[in-house]
Amino acid sequence: MLNNGYVHFADALVFVHGKSAAGEAARHALLCEKSGDTETAAYWRKLQRQLAILQEKQDLPRCA
Repeated sequence: MLNNGYVHFADALVFVHGKSAAGEAARHALLCEKSGDTETAAYWRKLQRQLAILQEKQDLPRCA
């Protein structure tokens, strides 16, 4: 996976917000969209996608 900074920020969001990290990213994206800041909203949406990827990886069965 290409490390583009989203991974580290997504990890930090999970550390701070736990399972509600994706909801927090969505909330920020929505606030940015409402204020017309589409560039920052796009960043938050990318973070949402990264959080979904991290969650999928955590849900995968572990190999022995």
